[in-house]
Amino acid sequence: MYFYMELIYIFLKKIFCYKIKNYLDIFSEGKVIKIDKCEEERVFRKLIPSLRDLTENVVLSKNIMNKTVLEPVKFNFYFDKEGKEVTLTLKVKYGSYEFNIFDDCKEKIIYRDIKKEKEVIALIERFSLEEINKKFYFYLGDEYIFSFFKYDVCKLQEYGEVYYSENFKGIKSLGSKGIKGDIKPGRYNYFEFDFKIGDIPSEETREILRAFRENLKFFKLKSGEFLDLEELELKQFLKLLDSVDNGDLEKNCLEINNSRALYIANYIEEKGIRYIKGKKKLNELKSKFKNINKLSFEVPKDLKANLREYQKFGYNWLKTLEHLGLGGILGDEMGLGKTLQAITFILSNKGKKTLVVAPTSLIYNWKEEFTRFAPDLVVEVLNEGKDKREEALRDIESKDVIITTYNLLKRDLEEYKKINFDYCFIDEAQAIKNPDSQNSEAVKEVNSEYKFALTGTPMENSLMELWSIFDFVMPGYLYDRKRFTVRYYKKLNESEEVLSEIHSLIKPFILRRKKKDVIKELPDKIEKMHLVDLGEEQKKIYSIYANNALSIMEKKQDAEEFNKSKIEILSYITKLRQLALDPSVTINDYMGESAKIEALVEILNQGIEEGHKILVFSQFTSVLKNISSRLKEEKISFSYLDGSVSSKKRINMVNEFNEGENSVFLISLKAGGTGLNLTSADIVIHFDPWWNPAVENQATDRAHRMGQKNVVEVIKLIAKGTIEEKVVALQEEKKELISKIIEEGELGAGSTFNTLSEEELMDLFKVDYLG
Repeated sequence: MYFYMELIYIFLKKIFCYKIKNYLDIFSEGKVIKIDKCEEERVFRKLIPSLRDLTENVVLSKNIMNKTVLEPVKFNFYFDKEGKEVTLTLKVKYGSYEFNIFDDCKEKIIYRDIKKEKEVIALIERFSLEEINKKFYFYLGDEYIFSFFKYDVCKLQEYGEVYYSENFKGIKSLGSKGIKGDIKPGRYNYFEFDFKIGDIPSEETREILRAFRENLKFFKLKSGEFLDLEELELKQFLKLLDSVDNGDLEKNCLEINNSRALYIANYIEEKGIRYIKGKKKLNELKSKFKNINKLSFEVPKDLKANLREYQKFGYNWLKTLEHLGLGGILGDEMGLGKTLQAITFILSNKGKKTLVVAPTSLIYNWKEEFTRFAPDLVVEVLNEGKDKREEALRDIESKDVIITTYNLLKRDLEEYKKINFDYCFIDEAQAIKNPDSQNSEAVKEVNSEYKFALTGTPMENSLMELWSIFDFVMPGYLYDRKRFTVRYYKKLNESEEVLSEIHSLIKPFILRRKKKDVIKELPDKIEKMHLVDLGEEQKKIYSIYANNALSIMEKKQDAEEFNKSKIEILSYITKLRQLALDPSVTINDYMGESAKIEALVEILNQGIEEGHKILVFSQFTSVLKNISSRLKEEKISFSYLDGSVSSKKRINMVNEFNEGENSVFLISLKAGGTGLNLTSADIVIHFDPWWNPAVENQATDRAHRMGQKNVVEVIKLIAKGTIEEKVVALQEEKKELISKIIEEGELGAGSTFNTLSEEELMDLFKVDYLG
């Protein structure tokens, strides 16, 4: 407590008491202290501020007031660049007088707020700046400096104004007004894109883009300023720029092909970007995709098929891509007619050269479909010896379509590289999902102006599978492999934005419909025949047996002897059927493969991948058991039903299958052809044709019921050039006759089997696929 001039002062802090004690000591000899003239300035600078720290009741004479400035302190922060260093000069301002905080004012005696000044200096030092020669320098690197200007410089603004020199602006703010772009038509199927990023020299553009690709938060310009690569407008623009990057970045001019232009048009609209001129032309391109059905691509008049509406749309989509100089992926679910849509497109370009590459199991299906729907096209399957294949390729001008397999393409690649095709279609394009596979490398070597892929499963397990297919249809569209991996593959699980960008990129170039999407256009059942070409070893065995059987029958001279041999003939037919299915069921030491089982596995894998439930019927339990073994090798889970399964267990198996257990049900035709309700299935495969179509239909009806929501696809696997193909052909000609041929209980005197001529029976044993 202190009593002075009738006032009582109470100090709550000991430090004040110590300070007061010093002043009491000074005034102990009198009420006035005299100060020498030479000490006047020092006392004014030090004493008066100290007194003002203790009390506001410090009264100054007019004479002293004229010599001094007694104003609250303000702070000004000046950032500049000296060489490579960023500097901060801190100035204090009292009234109208401003000077470096480490200097004294020469013009006036300033009563300085030492406490506040020390507080600000301490704040600056906490931001890792060090005072050297009355300036502050950052002693940490660029990353810290950028972070300071982005997040911490605002804390200085709480104490005063922040200024930047002409040489250094801290973080260069662009905003939408600082970025300019102009898109205009260029050469065929291309646009030109000119742009400018503020006043930044164009030679720095590539380095800025590189920093953006490396996910850096900033880029340090040659001027020493920082670009905030996370600033919204700049980030959006750099992402757009990164999606193009096909030209002279150093001159701020890029070329954009139509495929990339579609993405840019969607991107500009999605982000609401207004600083790019020339959007009208982009939108015209975009509208062509939005209104595919309105484009006037006439279905070829010589097509021998009536396309459903969704198939017309698919045809128009392919034609639109061609019109714009692009490729694409037709990704319809199996059973919707991808092959027919492709054939319609190929027929519309009659006179041009098309290469079709397909798995071995599908090449003759393509040939049959061409024969059925576009018989005017000259189509050749290249599946013979190397000499014949090379001869056919040399005579390419006489053909409209060449069909080959992935394996044969690899073998004949050097010959194919000599040919410039107009169109190339790859079927079951998942065959090139591994970019390192020989299949993938081979098809990407094919010279073709337009490339299309057909697949029901564009992506099965990995995003790189999708990249590999796009690398075929539009090389470079999803960038090179390294860049795609860095930009998307490694970031897939990091943000929804990555998925969204990929979707925007690929959406115009993948047409994917499921049966449920077009169910109103589909019949209750979609039936198709799937031809399977036997392997060389299986062909050889089948041919030997068929020729031997034919030779034996030819020795039966008269009709009476021939008619007495019907049971013998039936045994030959049964043996031929088994050889067409799987020779190992009748030849114990057969070590080769069954072409039909391998084809079945391909179909099952595709169907399972698309989420289908599949029934497989066969008359032969021995064949079903071999299929079971093969499915176990493939790790495909399945249910199995033959005549040995009890009634109670049958019901449990059916319920389990319908409720989601397993995707495949192997069923003996005789044991499960009737009495089962398996309506959860939407694909039925007849592994071996049953000569009575009514029995096949009964089996199909295990899955198909009138009024159900599922569309059932029925696939008949037929071994090409064998007895199976001949009898299926006869079914169409003599349905009543053939329905009785091989039903053991119906070979009596009145059987229609007896009405089949000797010539027709003999024809069943003739081998066609070797000719």
